[in-house]
Amino acid sequence: MSMRLTVKDKNKLLLDEGKQLLNYGLVLRIYPSEEQETLINKTFGCSRFIYNKYLSDRKDCFSNTKTTLRVNNYKAEVMNPLKQKKGLEFLKEVDKFALEAALENVEDAYSRFFKHQTNFPRFKSKKHAKKSYTTKYTNDNIRVDLDKVVIRLPKLKEVLFALPKQNKTNNKILNIGKETTKITKAIISQKGTRYYVSLTIEEVIPLIKKLELNNIDNSKIIGLDMGLKDFLIASNGRDNFKTSNPKFLRNSEKKLIKLQKKLPKKIEGSKNYLKAKERLNLIHAQVANQRKDFMHKLSRKLINENQVIVVEDLNIKGMIKNHKLAKSISDAGWYKFVTFLKYKLEWQGKQLVKIDRFFASSKLCNHCGTKNIMLTLSDREWTCSKCNQKHDRDINASLNIRSEGMRILGLV
Repeated sequence: MSMRLTVKDKNKLLLDEGKQLLNYGLVLRIYPSEEQETLINKTFGCSRFIYNKYLSDRKDCFSNTKTTLRVNNYKAEVMNPLKQKKGLEFLKEVDKFALEAALENVEDAYSRFFKHQTNFPRFKSKKHAKKSYTTKYTNDNIRVDLDKVVIRLPKLKEVLFALPKQNKTNNKILNIGKETTKITKAIISQKGTRYYVSLTIEEVIPLIKKLELNNIDNSKIIGLDMGLKDFLIASNGRDNFKTSNPKFLRNSEKKLIKLQKKLPKKIEGSKNYLKAKERLNLIHAQVANQRKDFMHKLSRKLINENQVIVVEDLNIKGMIKNHKLAKSISDAGWYKFVTFLKYKLEWQGKQLVKIDRFFASSKLCNHCGTKNIMLTLSDREWTCSKCNQKHDRDINASLNIRSEGMRILGLV
């Protein structure tokens, strides 16, 4: 049996040709027909059923025999015969790759648990589970047709989709179908009454050359301090600037509260209930899209203007345990923003440097290095007791973050 190559293995093979893989996602809104909607919803249910069945059988197997029921054995010995059982014929109607992916999700959940990344896998409930399933690309079973504006998906056949609102010549969607670009999988999901397909795309590109340390311009190294009042406080050693926090969730809170109060007053499952739920889902989607748009634009601006970006390795999980700040921290979305910075910098061969979360960026004087151990969270400005330098707390922190990043890189 041939081993499946990982992205790392593929990149090693492409290195001799001076090429590498670029992996990215593309989300498209789809417009399924009533028949296709029914099949999609059936697949959601079948994927959930198989996920729960394998999780239950795996737990029972370990309890009884102290052995692990592996996914490959389960596919051949249990899942395939399961489709032939009376009362379970509906499993044949849906995409077989979606059922296989559900099994692999259980395997992945166990793997993450043993790496201490997540809690122990739990059963999926019909009411609260995320409505999505994954299908794999094989034998050209997932295709995008730009002329008809349809995407071909296993079992669903051709489904209409909406082209992103961008210049078509600059759109990643145009690359699909070329020899150097291929779709590896697709995730079909439902949010409210809307359906989406998220394509995972693998593209072979010329090798991205990493920026060498001796070619870095010190004026293009910037330190970022994340905040709540100001989303971002940045300094490159000469110029300082602040970006105010747009607080998208806070600004939509009145609308959300109003709709959330109306929802329990309606009969669950009725037309009015579904309409109210859809309005609520639309506002949540709007908030998420506004936040994502803001972060993409800001991260792109910072990356175009700089070669190295230095940030703190924030303990966000720990920070949101503070109930007074949890909503504001979640609304800010610092983790997602740093993720955007990371992949965009890598695509250009630039660097993201993370400094230790315990580094006292706010308490150190950037002028003489004296530590102000008496500084509290409410002190927004302070004066150094040794050199009498006056500091704006956040600008001082961004300067110290930048200096620590330069020290880590060996540039000072």
